[in-house]
Amino acid sequence: MNKTIFEFTDYKTYLIEKIYSLPSKGRGFKLKIAKFLICQNTHISQILNGDIHFNFEQGIKLNHFFEHSIDEGKYFLNLIHLAKSNSPELKKFYQDELNEIILRNTDLKKRTNFKKGLKEKDQEIYYSSWIYSAVHIMITIKEFRNIHSIAKKINCSKEKTTEVLNFLIVTGLIVKDGQSYLPGIERIHLSKDSTHIQRHHANWRIKAINSIDLNKPEDLHFSNVVSISKVDIVKVRELFIKAIAEARTIIKDSPEEKLQSICVDFFEI
Repeated sequence: MNKTIFEFTDYKTYLIEKIYSLPSKGRGFKLKIAKFLICQNTHISQILNGDIHFNFEQGIKLNHFFEHSIDEGKYFLNLIHLAKSNSPELKKFYQDELNEIILRNTDLKKRTNFKKGLKEKDQEIYYSSWIYSAVHIMITIKEFRNIHSIAKKINCSKEKTTEVLNFLIVTGLIVKDGQSYLPGIERIHLSKDSTHIQRHHANWRIKAINSIDLNKPEDLHFSNVVSISKVDIVKVRELFIKAIAEARTIIKDSPEEKLQSICVDFFEI
């Protein structure tokens, strides 16, 4: 199953899809659950396909059975609480609990597995202009591994390009081999609480605006204003986070041929 538990709003749907995704579509797996919970196999089917629910003790046992992480376990139990709740106030309470767990688990740094960071003084330089990150990633493309092709691509002087390249070498982000420049550390991540995050986002939004002005048919730009429920805001945010993580997986194994920018905005007005 490609989905995480945090993408589900109903614990029964989660369990049914999880079981169905197993070899042979989970044949015989309900019996294993029943034996673990010390109950009848028919009872498991009645819960998954009917109106009755697991009790909380069974929910805790299921956390052990499926080897849920701490947050996955909390999320699963809160889904059971939500399903068993009758009053709107109680449903809202558990939905808020679920939303909080989702937000904790959509930290982009965790989901995309970044490990390397820059020292504070180097961050100040790196995020001062889009040029540094552009050249840093551009080096992964074979045709942009010499100063002339790099300077031409970013429409920058040889002197400025040399300054950027030297900085990237000193910080270990790229390496020099004769007259060629080669990738060093390919990926770094700026945490959302960094003092440089606003500058970084602004740099690439400005470039996005320039791209809109050029209006190239191969470029994609999407802008929309919507009204949406609080619950669905969390769902849509999780969808974007998952899409970014999946895109990162594709990009990681993709041959370096073109330099692209990815900008995603989803915010309250």
